[in-house]
Amino acid sequence: MISRARRASRALCCALLAILVSCKASRSEPTGSGTAGGAPGNGAVALAAEPEHFRFVVPPAYVRHELRGEGSETLLAPPEALVQGGSNGIRVAAGNDFALEVYFQPGITALPEALPGAQRVASEKDLVVFKKTDGYGFLVLRELVPEWDENERRRVVCGSVGSSNGGRPEPDLRVFSRAAVEHMVAACRSLELPRLE
Repeated sequence: MISRARRASRALCCALLAILVSCKASRSEPTGSGTAGGAPGNGAVALAAEPEHFRFVVPPAYVRHELRGEGSETLLAPPEALVQGGSNGIRVAAGNDFALEVYFQPGITALPEALPGAQRVASEKDLVVFKKTDGYGFLVLRELVPEWDENERRRVVCGSVGSSNGGRPEPDLRVFSRAAVEHMVAACRSLELPRLE
């Protein structure tokens, strides 16, 4: 009688376990019959990757640099940063881990959904971060309002070198470490128009 009770108990446990497993499997299966991202016809569905999380904080050692001469726009950057004007924009660079391009009146009104050869891994209202196999690049699109005319809006694109060419995505995105991108995005967001004295 004891062995019959044990067998019945084991059978009940196995049945409960089978029910739990089938419930869990039915919850994780997609309801549609499509194969988004999976191989055609095999019913597999590729799950979207979790967005990566970044922490954009300006390092305390950064100082304000004027971008177009005295009394012009400024942003925070490493003290040794060099500011160089070009035909389309302004480059702010310091060493291998800090290289920004700033474009005033760029040709874009929205951030790009994708860059050639890069995956979009994070985005916010004013920011998109792209990842290649060996690092990250980004674009920040800001609209600044001068103190002297609240009706005027100035669009500015600030991004890692190679992420934009006057507002057009570049196929040769230069990549940086995660920490470098966090610092450079914070620097781009520190961009200010000249102030009235």
